[in-house]
Amino acid sequence: MSVCQKMLRPWVRFCTDRRGAFAISFVMMSGFLLGMAAFGLEGSRYITERARLSDSMEQAALALTAEDNGPSPRNEELSKAYFAAYMRHATAVATPTVKILHGVSPDNKNLTYVEYRVSDRTEQNSWFSSGLFPGFGKEVTIGDNGAARKYRSNMDVIFVTDFSGSMNESFGGSTKLAELKRIVLQLSDELFSYNIDNKVGFVPFGWGGKEGDSCDFPFASSTVVPPDILAGGDYSNLEHYVDIAGTIAAIPNKVSDIQIPLENVNDSTCLKTSGSHKVPLTDSPAAINQIASMTANGGTLVSSGVLLGVPYLASGTASRKVMVIVSDGTDDPETIRLTPNLINAGMCDKIREVITTKDSVGKISFIGINYNPTFDWKRCVGEKNFYLPQNIKELEDDLRRAVFEEVGHNILKDK
Repeated sequence: MSVCQKMLRPWVRFCTDRRGAFAISFVMMSGFLLGMAAFGLEGSRYITERARLSDSMEQAALALTAEDNGPSPRNEELSKAYFAAYMRHATAVATPTVKILHGVSPDNKNLTYVEYRVSDRTEQNSWFSSGLFPGFGKEVTIGDNGAARKYRSNMDVIFVTDFSGSMNESFGGSTKLAELKRIVLQLSDELFSYNIDNKVGFVPFGWGGKEGDSCDFPFASSTVVPPDILAGGDYSNLEHYVDIAGTIAAIPNKVSDIQIPLENVNDSTCLKTSGSHKVPLTDSPAAINQIASMTANGGTLVSSGVLLGVPYLASGTASRKVMVIVSDGTDDPETIRLTPNLINAGMCDKIREVITTKDSVGKISFIGINYNPTFDWKRCVGEKNFYLPQNIKELEDDLRRAVFEEVGHNILKDK
């Protein structure tokens, strides 16, 4: 073997030796491979997180649309609650942005809609952030939005409201009566502002109502009622003259079997000394604004107010009919069984039957201000339409839900 061959032999061996060749390739390609793995794992994770964020936006928008609180801090509070439930791996969540839009259906001018759009961003920590290979930064911001819309057909709303003396009691720095009137007027202004022929009515009640110089008791009687039956404030006698089955059968027509002159009753009966009166369904702000000067006095008989309000609501022509019953106490005296007997005999079912037709959908809600009713009104209105507000904020929210609440639906969101 020549000297030259001996000198070339190591180089030939090196060039022909394949051992470790793939290790060198792997080292040269490792950065790219690790980057691809990081992008694959992190990218799919962020796609999943954005999908979760999108779901939270959609659910938040639906919840806001259902409550429809208008521009309220409640919107941000509710949105954050949904984000916290969905985005558990986020290191930070920005303050959500809520936009409220209103419009009229292009297909039906009698339909308006309210639309809530919610957007937000979250911060996520990357798992494989490194300067040695391509990848995401240490923190990644993910953003998305959701939208929901609720259509509103025209409505007839009748507020059947307790105007007994206890409504003058203190309530959160104000009085129950003052806050009730303020909120009803606010909701009425909103209903009128939609310009789709919404109407509002107002029926105050105490122990009965009043019509001119007479007590207004919308009950059928089983026999002739003596005109001095309530003299001295003995309410228990009247109950024995009321025909329960006949009263329910007459719904929605008003019966006037019981005629008692106001001069024959004391000041706690038939809103005798209360500066209040019934306001039939109207689309006039001036007419409904009359309640601002109304005063309250007397006892409580809820069924009398409910039956006084039914004829007004039944006469309406809107596609949605809503009765909102508001009271701050049980019937007095508590031995009176007139209201429970009427409900047990089907009064509420009959009312729903006459206000729900092929042309309209009817609903009854009950709001008990700062008290627990001794009678289960849920049996009358249903659990979802039963509210017991304990403060002004809850009263305002519950009245709004009683009038407006209905489920919205998701719509196309911003891209």
